[in-house]
Amino acid sequence: MKLKDILKGIKFKMKGEIRDINVERVTCDSRTVKTGDLFIAFNGYSLNGHKFIAEAISRGARAIVSERAIPATSGICGISVRDTRLALPIIADNFYCHPSGKMKLVGVTGTNGKTTITYLMESILKECGSPSGIIGTINYRLKDKVLDAKNTTPGPLELSALLSEMAGAGIEYCVMEVSSHALDQHRVDGLKFDVSIFTNVTSEHLDYHKSIKRYFGAKKKLVTKMKGGGACILNADDVLIASLSRAVKDAQAVTYGLHSDADVRAEDLNLSLEGSTFRAMTPAGSININTRLMGEHNVSNILACIAASYALNVKAAAVKRGVEALVSIPGRLEEVGVGQPFKLLVDYAHTEAALRNVLSILRKSAAKNIITVFGCGGNRDKKKRPKMGIAAAEFSNHVIITSDNPRFEEPLRIIEDIEKGVRGAYSNYEIIEDRLGAIEKALAIALPGDIVLIAGKGHEKHQIIKDKIMPFDDREVAKAILKRIYAGRVYNKDNKREVTVR
Repeated sequence: MKLKDILKGIKFKMKGEIRDINVERVTCDSRTVKTGDLFIAFNGYSLNGHKFIAEAISRGARAIVSERAIPATSGICGISVRDTRLALPIIADNFYCHPSGKMKLVGVTGTNGKTTITYLMESILKECGSPSGIIGTINYRLKDKVLDAKNTTPGPLELSALLSEMAGAGIEYCVMEVSSHALDQHRVDGLKFDVSIFTNVTSEHLDYHKSIKRYFGAKKKLVTKMKGGGACILNADDVLIASLSRAVKDAQAVTYGLHSDADVRAEDLNLSLEGSTFRAMTPAGSININTRLMGEHNVSNILACIAASYALNVKAAAVKRGVEALVSIPGRLEEVGVGQPFKLLVDYAHTEAALRNVLSILRKSAAKNIITVFGCGGNRDKKKRPKMGIAAAEFSNHVIITSDNPRFEEPLRIIEDIEKGVRGAYSNYEIIEDRLGAIEKALAIALPGDIVLIAGKGHEKHQIIKDKIMPFDDREVAKAILKRIYAGRVYNKDNKREVTVR
């Protein structure tokens, strides 16, 4: 592609002639530069790409975009911009020929529910015969191709490349999680959304954003990235999200909620550990829903998807089939079992609000005892740690505080922060630093009719300890322990009689 076409829409100063320069690839990583490439000296969160300009030139870069003037003696085309973070998403969108404009783009943002909503929307769109691509926390999916997710929302170049591949594969819809980091770091500035779903705002990522106000401000930016005639789907049960209706300009605002007079709402709601039933009321009529997904928070997620489907003109029958076809989401109240006489659930709940939501669901069940295993991630918001300890102790009969992803913090220091919330006020907890040991203890003490919740890591398949990424999947670890404990044992349906299998 011609350099002049890549730079459309960007204010810049330059040294050298750009009219006839042809660019083979665009990259921010000097290690991957090849002859004929455009290198963008991206000033990132932890690394400053300007330090690697010389390396990019030595590897054959044809042109450099940077915030500094490039010496004319370098022999390459130097393009100076005020902020490479702002230029990068526009360059990426230009280079990949505006892929988001070739499909319907659905964005999902909020503290909780993003991943569940993308899975629900994928199931709904499948039922109406529309190929969809998914970009989110667990992975990136397009047709039969599944890619590991490095970030909830990829960087601008990777994102535009993914969307371009989706467009080339004939995908009609892309549903993507849009994180607060992505919005704050301008990763999605080159995109326009047909539908944006806003779930809720609770205390999260304050290690990065520093305050709820700034965190919400980042989420709010998605309102400004709508296509004309699009729709913003707003959770009327969340005060901050509901306030966004005043900021919606070129799109329609569609509200959903459990506890409000929303455009899309639930009536005749029945909740159990087996799922939920309710009647969804919409401007186009009602839909009777019977879902295996449990809890009010999942009813809210389903309502969000029904509202988005309404905005996309998806037929009610396809919505119903899609919602009811989805039985579970990886690491979201995911049940793990080998026939043991108690229920074991693994969930990604890693905030106070998420942990309270999950445990309140379990507390309302007929469980004899709730045993919770959880920890908090290192090098992340420290203020939530004691609050999560309180939430766990308040709703559980027994809590085992353990290590999560300690990263570069000492695990026991993190555990001490959690314990500050419960020490002296609660006695129903113990500390087992080793996560494997904590899970083993929980499963060993669980009795028939109990519920064991392993929280915090959900779908994750590794544990981060300092600079090492160690294989560790709560689900697989728990399953292996259960097989060892219950090998050769079978319980009847009422969990009352144990029989040894010979």
